[in-house]
Amino acid sequence: MSVQFKFHDRVDQRRRREIIKTLGGAGYAAKSLFPGQERQALAAIFTIAEADADSVRAALDDFGDDIEYVEASPQRDLKA
Repeated sequence: MSVQFKFHDRVDQRRRREIIKTLGGAGYAAKSLFPGQERQALAAIFTIAEADADSVRAALDDFGDDIEYVEASPQRDLKA
């Protein structure tokens, strides 16, 4: 399952890179859900594949109010 998280609007690019680097050190590869997006509300949403929300939330715990939310992506069953 994948996990999505969103930076608060006030978090600048330098701080975002720092948080993403910290996640990488914890074994999580965070990627923008909407790469190249100019709308800040969408550009602030990131996803981590193959993770659970509780462990990602724990890894982001030190960043407090910099993170607006952390949530698991819904499980979807594809119909053939």
